[in-house]
Amino acid sequence: MEYLILKSMIEGTHLAIYSTIKPGGYHRLMIEPGIDHLLSNTISATDHIIEAIEVGEKIRKGELAATSFNLGQLLARSLREAYRWLPHRVEPSFIIPQIIYSLAISHSDIDSVVNDAGKLKKSLELFLSKRNWREIKYFLESLKSIHRTDMYDHIISAGGISHIMGIEGEISFNDIFRVLGSKWPAFTSLDLREFSIVEYVKKLMEHYRKYQNANNAVIALYLEIIYPKLPSWAKELVDEAIREGLMTGKAGSKKLFELDLKLRKQNVLFHEYTGLLAIITSLAVYEGLRP
Repeated sequence: MEYLILKSMIEGTHLAIYSTIKPGGYHRLMIEPGIDHLLSNTISATDHIIEAIEVGEKIRKGELAATSFNLGQLLARSLREAYRWLPHRVEPSFIIPQIIYSLAISHSDIDSVVNDAGKLKKSLELFLSKRNWREIKYFLESLKSIHRTDMYDHIISAGGISHIMGIEGEISFNDIFRVLGSKWPAFTSLDLREFSIVEYVKKLMEHYRKYQNANNAVIALYLEIIYPKLPSWAKELVDEAIREGLMTGKAGSKKLFELDLKLRKQNVLFHEYTGLLAIITSLAVYEGLRP
């Protein structure tokens, strides 16, 4: 299981970043720079993904008490290692969900994210619902140490969070990630109230079965995610591209290329959704999606 989870996280991130053409998003044919460091974030975290998998297994087998495990320290170590690996380009939106889902999959010992969603959610609740200020503090301090003060300041300034900072027992990782999710969509994958991640994985697998192609499946899901935020003229081009089979034919490819150029020219970009797409695709790879 250890290697399957790790391979799923790396392959899922690779497919989410480099699948092409994702209009207004990162893809391997984009003109401007900025894509090269994204997969490196996951690579930098491989040791800590493995550690999360091992911890999840030990807790499941009763060899380690869940109460003695400090999630905050694990997350902090992973972010600081990422900073040593690629300074000033750390993307917690990639690293944090992958470590937590690796931990939860290992602990729940599931074969399917979709069919065993209830077991997966219980494992996530075990780790994310615990209220321990010390664990939270390790994580928050690591955000500052890797110069992601944008995330740190967003958490501190959030309503309902700032006035309880420092009061032990009053805040959980659920609360923290819900705040971060309001600006960085990848963290919504850890929101256990709606638990929409499972529906996204279902949709991606449906696209995969339809197109028999992982690249096209990822593009189709990406378009679903950004569709509500697109201007009306762009939605028309998306609809046309879908009717033409997206990247399966020249007509669909041309529409996607045209839309991508127009969105970039108008600076309408959706880079912030890449982290969310990465964790969805990683879970879909665990489910059976293959490149």
